Amino acid sequence: MQLARLEAKGFKSFGEKITIHFENGITGIVGPNGCGKSNVVDAIRWVLGEQKTRNLRSEKMEDVIFNGTKDRKPHQMAEVSITFDNTRNLLPTEYSQVTVTRRYYRAGDSEYELNGVQCRLKDITNLFLDTGIGSDSYAIIELKMVEDLLNDREGSRRELFEEAAGVSKFKIRKKQTLRKLEETEKDLARVEDLLFEIDKNLKSLEKQAKQAERYYELKEEYKKFSIQLAHVSMANQAFEMASLQDQYTKENDRKVTLTAQITNADAEIEKIKAGIVGFEAKLKEAQTVLNNHMGKIRNYESEKKIKNERLKYLTDTQDRLIRQLQADKEQKDKAEIITKSIGQEINGIEKQVNEQELRVEKLKSESTAQKEKATLLQSRLNELNAQIKSRQELVFNLNKSLEINSFQISSLKQELEKTATDSQSQSSELASFEGKLNELTSLLNKKEAELSQLVNTENANNEKITSLEKQIQELKDAISETGRKVDAKQNEYNLTKSLVDNLEGFPEAVRFLKKNANWVKDVPLLSDIITCDEKYRISIENFLEPFMNYYVVQTENDAVMAVDLLSNATMGKANFFVLKSFESYKSTPVQTKGNMIPAVDVVEYDSKYAQLVSNLLDNVYIITDNKESETQPENATLITINGKIIKRRYSISGGSVGLFEGKRIGRAKNLEILEKDIKLLTSKLNEYKQKLEKSQSELESLKLKSQKTLIEELQKEFNTIKQDHIAYATRKEQLSSILEKNSGRTEEITERIAALSEEIKNAQPQAAKAAEELKAFEENITDLQAEAEEESTLAAQKLAVFNEENMKLFQMKSKFNSLQQDLDYKEENQAATIKRIAQATEELGKAEADIKIILEKSEVNDEELTQLYSVKETLETNLNETEKEYYAVRGEVDKTDKMAKELQRQREIADTLILEITNKLNEGKLRLASIKERLSLEFNIDSDALLSEAPPEISMNEQDLRTKIDQLKASIERLGQVNPMAMEAYQEIKERHDLITVQKNDILNAKNSLAETIAEIDATARENFLTTFNEIKTNFIKVFRSLFTEDDNCDLQLIDPNDPLESDIDIIARPKGKRPQSINQLSGGEKTLTAISLLFAIYLIKPAPFCIFDEVDAPLDDANIDKFNNIIKKFSTDSQFIIVTHNKRTMASTDVIYGVTMIETGISRVVPVDLRSLA
Repeated sequence: MQLARLEAKGFKSFGEKITIHFENGITGIVGPNGCGKSNVVDAIRWVLGEQKTRNLRSEKMEDVIFNGTKDRKPHQMAEVSITFDNTRNLLPTEYSQVTVTRRYYRAGDSEYELNGVQCRLKDITNLFLDTGIGSDSYAIIELKMVEDLLNDREGSRRELFEEAAGVSKFKIRKKQTLRKLEETEKDLARVEDLLFEIDKNLKSLEKQAKQAERYYELKEEYKKFSIQLAHVSMANQAFEMASLQDQYTKENDRKVTLTAQITNADAEIEKIKAGIVGFEAKLKEAQTVLNNHMGKIRNYESEKKIKNERLKYLTDTQDRLIRQLQADKEQKDKAEIITKSIGQEINGIEKQVNEQELRVEKLKSESTAQKEKATLLQSRLNELNAQIKSRQELVFNLNKSLEINSFQISSLKQELEKTATDSQSQSSELASFEGKLNELTSLLNKKEAELSQLVNTENANNEKITSLEKQIQELKDAISETGRKVDAKQNEYNLTKSLVDNLEGFPEAVRFLKKNANWVKDVPLLSDIITCDEKYRISIENFLEPFMNYYVVQTENDAVMAVDLLSNATMGKANFFVLKSFESYKSTPVQTKGNMIPAVDVVEYDSKYAQLVSNLLDNVYIITDNKESETQPENATLITINGKIIKRRYSISGGSVGLFEGKRIGRAKNLEILEKDIKLLTSKLNEYKQKLEKSQSELESLKLKSQKTLIEELQKEFNTIKQDHIAYATRKEQLSSILEKNSGRTEEITERIAALSEEIKNAQPQAAKAAEELKAFEENITDLQAEAEEESTLAAQKLAVFNEENMKLFQMKSKFNSLQQDLDYKEENQAATIKRIAQATEELGKAEADIKIILEKSEVNDEELTQLYSVKETLETNLNETEKEYYAVRGEVDKTDKMAKELQRQREIADTLILEITNKLNEGKLRLASIKERLSLEFNIDSDALLSEAPPEISMNEQDLRTKIDQLKASIERLGQVNPMAMEAYQEIKERHDLITVQKNDILNAKNSLAETIAEIDATARENFLTTFNEIKTNFIKVFRSLFTEDDNCDLQLIDPNDPLESDIDIIARPKGKRPQSINQLSGGEKTLTAISLLFAIYLIKPAPFCIFDEVDAPLDDANIDKFNNIIKKFSTDSQFIIVTHNKRTMASTDVIYGVTMIETGISRVVPVDLRSLA
């Protein structure tokens, strides 16, 4: 695939349609500055899908449309088409030519076409995927890329490597993932705060809820299994007793029957035994006679079997020998005929061989003589040729020397003229450079002052931005922290409100009165009217624990009304404090001693409850350090601050009040405090958010005031002027040096021309003389050469005849030897065949005699054996009849005896069963009475009524039921007292806890997934970058040595190999004989060649069918230009190269040149020149 054609109309300066045809090899784009050369490169980049206007040297996409001139109107559309030759089908399409077209309208609409069919940019991108062609490929190399690589401006060097390795997309993905991870961690912190607040109350509620739930489960199970056990036990016992009674009756009847049967069987056995003796003697005699006769038969059969096997073997041997004799006789007859024929043929061939040997010997002597004659003539001819060649070389060298000297004189004269012309033009150019240099110096100082002022202003603005960003971050942290506090307080409020509304930890009677509309409204409990500091909460609550469930009422009537309501509803008991009863109460004076403080001083309450509180906490003191004081008030009650011990005058109590320790006192008051805290925190949160919005608005305003873009443009302008200043200064130095060299070169050339003219004058007579001598030698050699060719031809003919006859002789000898060997082999086989015939005839006679003897003996033995078998059958018949009679009688005896024994055994079993059944019946009656008594006493259930009901579903046997009931009893006793309302409160908080836990798990999974994604991105990016880096490094060394020499050293190194994804990249270039510390110490040309080497190395990673160089050779001198052109020519055999250049040497190295001109102002045109037609 290669680039075939580019067409553009209305694109930038191409107001009229232009067409550029690209051929194999190198195509040059040349022309003066500002004529539109680089617009050709922009057109190619644009039609391939470039979307960044910065890469098209424009501010907005509309700028690519021709904007008109003084005499021409602006176009409304830009259109560029590029055509590729796809004859090798590298593109996945059936077309041999592929044309891509892009149009852009001033209205902002854009179109793409593929071979005239409208398509999407994505279709274009997919078409060129993995071909190395694209708007962002390294097929387009510009001079600014060289400068960026050398100066590593804003990390551009690493950016090129990352683009080549495809790492940039990984960095963007990682940045997005890290931002999501940070947000996820903040969400996780908020959720964990919520869970912490809930967990503080959930564990204690969970324990009590599980205890209550377990109690009801066990109680229900106990009732269920108790009824099942009673039903099963009574039913089983009744069924078992009925079954035993039936079994007893059956076994008793069976015993009587068996006794009668045994007596009859014994009498029958004795009768049969008396007649069995005679049958035994008769049977024994018959068996003896039959056994003797069978021994005789077996002897006869054994002899017959041996004779039959011998007869079979002899018969097979006889047949085999007959077949062998017949085959051997046939073979003997054929061998005699063949042997005679071969002998006759051998005699004839032996005579021919003798005659052929004489003829060959004669031809050999003739051929040898002719060869010696031809060799002698060829030797004389070679000597003469050597002399002629020597004269030819002399003449050639003399003529070549004359031509070279003449050419050198011509070249030196041209160089002399050129040096004079160049010196004149360079002198005038040097004068103009001095003026331009002064002008640039002044402009450079001015731009530097402007840049410094702008940078100072920008730095001050950046400091304000940094301060605001820090302030914004602090506000965000404060919002996050305050938000977590609001969530925590809200959760605590919800939990406390749930406990207050549901009266968790209070008896059922208390909850009943609270919810009863017929009683006085808003009557507080003691736990609601008092509160205290957190550190005294447990000690006060433990002391007042017996009174925490008391309602505080104004009058006795209120208390009596509540008691009536509880009695009517059978809801249990409740306790009441009547405030009127405490009006005349006077408390004991307070005494403060050491580590003791009065309990009444740490409690907060409304003044109307003062007398009640004073009464409850009268003479009660809290020990602040949990250590008993040596002196204490008389009759005082002491409480440790941890609430574990309460010491009165004559008693000590302690422990824990249970699940809600420290959480029952002051719930209502705490609810009010929490509500105030939540409002305060919410107000504070809103204030932070308002400040954040204000700060963010100020930050945006400051960022809009940023002059970073102006500074970058001014910096770019400053750098451009500085580079121009350096270029002019360098060129001035070069011109001064060249003028000095030209002065000395003129004298050197003049002297060289005079020396060469003298050499030509002396060499011309020598060349003429050598040419005459050569002509004489060439005339003498012609006759000798004809004679030598004639003798050589004759020698070759005689050698051919000799070779042909000698080959015939060799063939005759080979045939004679072959026939002789065949004859010897046939004679040996014939002798062996005769020997085999004699042996087979002898063996056949012996086998026939043996067969005859065996057949004669077999006839006599067969008759005797037939008679023996006839007698055997008669004896066997008699024996069988006797055996049948004996065993018939014997079977009757055994049968009767067996029956008698079985009857005796059954009678014994019946006796045992009758005894066991009697015992079981007695035990069953006792168990049934016990079950009825247990049902009546423990469950108050009538056993007869239970049996009359439908039986429940039972999954266990009686023993398992008993074990299960015992276990349930023990479990219920271990539970002790339970709180029946704990399950409802726990379920409400548990649902909220589960919901938040699910959210936490989702957040954790998301966090782990993001961490895995980051690790995967890092691993993939690292692998891709290192692989690409090593490939670029290899290509860089190869291209660098092509541009310099094989002895020059270069390398690419990562500053931090342990972190290749962030490490800077160092370019090392050390031309032979130099040891620069950095690339900046190289000359301008060396630095440019080094950068071109690296760009070429990156290009080779994704090689495209074509490569474009946009004025990259501008900084190179003539020597380095030649190096650059050589490597382009080297690679042009595999790729097309398009070079935008001003350099004449680069132009000379191209195959086709397109000149870009601007005959009409603002309108670019192209003019083609094919340099190959001029070669």
